[in-house]
Amino acid sequence: MREPAGKCRNCETLIYCSAGFLEGVVNNDQTLCCFTCANQTSTEKLTVSLRSYRPEWPLLFDQEQKLIAEALGESALGIEHIGSTAISGLQAKPIIDIMTGIRSLASYDSYITHLSAIGYMYVPKPELVERRFFKKKKETQTFHLHLCELGGKEWEEKLLFRDYLRQHPEAMEEYNSLKHTLAIRYQKDRPSYTKSKEPFISSIIKKAKKK
Repeated sequence: MREPAGKCRNCETLIYCSAGFLEGVVNNDQTLCCFTCANQTSTEKLTVSLRSYRPEWPLLFDQEQKLIAEALGESALGIEHIGSTAISGLQAKPIIDIMTGIRSLASYDSYITHLSAIGYMYVPKPELVERRFFKKKKETQTFHLHLCELGGKEWEEKLLFRDYLRQHPEAMEEYNSLKHTLAIRYQKDRPSYTKSKEPFISSIIKKAKKK
């Protein structure tokens, strides 16, 4: 069922919610933006800039984990540090990726207000089937939050990849080398950088599943 959720604060276009999916963006002040206006006002540059591993990254995750746990309460069934900043020694874009497991994605929209209260903006990405994406900019630090079903494919594979690289230094170094090469090749094209890493990530997940 498609129901009106409100109007875009910029162009006043009516924004709908269809089958639990909001056809727009919730701003930090709880106002709405249509996808067109949200894209026009976005200041994020999709470039690739890697940093050497920093020991403060896990500490930043720990601080943010507590905020998310308080905001979502018992709905947060698990909170994990994922992505390259979660793997010691691995160079990474300085973005803390956090995965939060919930019971069902069908109810993700009920968490938007709670997460907005601690600075997370919901970013609709129709191409994401098994997770919902939020982002937060805190001074000079960026956080990405991924909501997915606890124990689902998204949850399991992200943990398998992270844990395999943590336990196999040679695989981590191979990924380091690949990331460095791709970051030079696709410095101004983050989508292609991300896409080009997929074969390696898939191969590691397959190895991890065999263990």
